[in-house]
This record gives sequence, structure tokens and C-alpha cells, in this order.
Amino acid sequence: MNIDIINTLRAKLDVLQNQTLSGGIVARNLHISDNGSGELTLSGDITITLKVLDLTTNGAPKLSSLMTFTQQVITSKLRGGGYKGGISYFKYNAAKNKFDFHNNQTYSVRYNFNFNINVQQINMLSQLKRNDFVLAVVDSIGHQFTDQYGRRQASRGLTKGQSWPAIVSYNGWIKDKNIGVHEFFHTLGLDDIEDNSKKNRLMYHLGNNTGYSISDLERGDLMEYILGDINNILKKNYSNANIETDSRLKTFLNNPTNGFKYNKAKFR
Repeated sequence: MNIDIINTLRAKLDVLQNQTLSGGIVARNLHISDNGSGELTLSGDITITLKVLDLTTNGAPKLSSLMTFTQQVITSKLRGGGYKGGISYFKYNAAKNKFDFHNNQTYSVRYNFNFNINVQQINMLSQLKRNDFVLAVVDSIGHQFTDQYGRRQASRGLTKGQSWPAIVSYNGWIKDKNIGVHEFFHTLGLDDIEDNSKKNRLMYHLGNNTGYSISDLERGDLMEYILGDINNILKKNYSNANIETDSRLKTFLNNPTNGFKYNKAKFR
């Protein structure tokens, strides 16, 4: 290959690797190590940004303090990384620093990430990128559900699950300051808990929580979602893929079965 073409390709690659990254997840300084006994350790610096969109009719005077609390709780829950066993993936070749896509291996994975959590307010839909995370604050949520015990329950927050926008009612967030984290962790892949013996868990969603802990298994699930494909660890830097945040938020808010009441004039 012509040396000029090679130099041009290298220059373009350098630009791509050093360009400013944005989105809900931005990872830098990624590194992988293999202990040779089936355990991988993944490390790096990860910034998670959650954008809060105020769609209330009369304003949300306590929004700033709720956002600060949410940022602190997310930080504390993710601190220390996580661990997950039984992950089937391609065999890692440490000498070549790449995965062998022709051979599989089951690994235990230790996640040693340093997290920086940023919860910031935005004022309009145009401030959302398609790979952002968003928590929209509305006046009220009419949606109800039947729990595993056959009881009807009101919703203070709502999301469709992994990678979807999260919605909370302002008054519901005031009554339960942890609901913002609860709903955001649905976006990051965690499920609700209805077992009455687990009222001390963050993801318990039937009210009257006695605590807000997450399990080691849940922490491992969070780390797995945050990194995405394990092969991402071989990239110098990366940001999460397009999750169609703007269009999904429109679809979710405008679905009448969810019963969202909010200031539509703000949603522009």
C-alpha cells in the first residue's frame, strides 16, 4: 500500500480517537487484564450523564436539590465497580490484546471502573442527543398496575425498561427522593422487585421501602450494561450507541395509556 495512503489513514484514525465524545456513557482509558484462570478485570474512567427535563406546569422549585441527591446516590451505588460470573464470550488473547472470534470461553468479570456522575438540567428537547439518558419530570402519572399480590398500585415513576427514557412525577419525586435513581436504573437494565421480603432494596416498587440497597448481582448487571459489548474494552475511548432518546421520549409521553400530565408548551 502507498505510504501516503497509510499516513492519511493513520491521521484520520488519530482524529477519530481524540475527538470529543458525548452521550449518556463516555468511557476513557479502558484496559483489560486476564489472570489466566478465567477471570478478566476491566478498568477505565466512565462518565455517565443524566439529563433532567422539567415539563411541569407550575415549575419545580425543589428540582435542584432532588438532582443533587440523585447524583450522589447514583455515585454511591456504582462506586466500587462490580463482579459477574458465567459470562460466555470469545477467548481473550493477551499477547495480541484482542478476542479470538473463533473460540469461546466462559469468564468471570471484575469491573474496576472509576465513575463520574453528572446530573444536569435541560430546558428543551433540542438539547437531547440520540444517545443521551433523560429523566423527564411531569405533573402527574395516571398509569396504574396490578402487583403480584393482586393489588392495584399507582405509579410515581415509569419507564419501558432498558435504554428507554425515564419519567417521574414531581410530587412523587418529592415524596420518595430515590424514585429518580430507581427509574434511571431501569434505563440501565435493572428490573422491579415485588417480593415483600426485599423492601430494603432500591428496586422494590410497592412503597414503604425500609432501605435502598442494590445486590451484588444487580451491580454486576449495571456494569455489564454500562460497558456494553465486552469488545468495547479494547477501544481507547467510546460512547454508548444511539438509543433514539428523543423519538422514544415523544412516543412514551404521548402514549395515552401512561396518563402523563405535563406542560406541552415546554416540550418543543
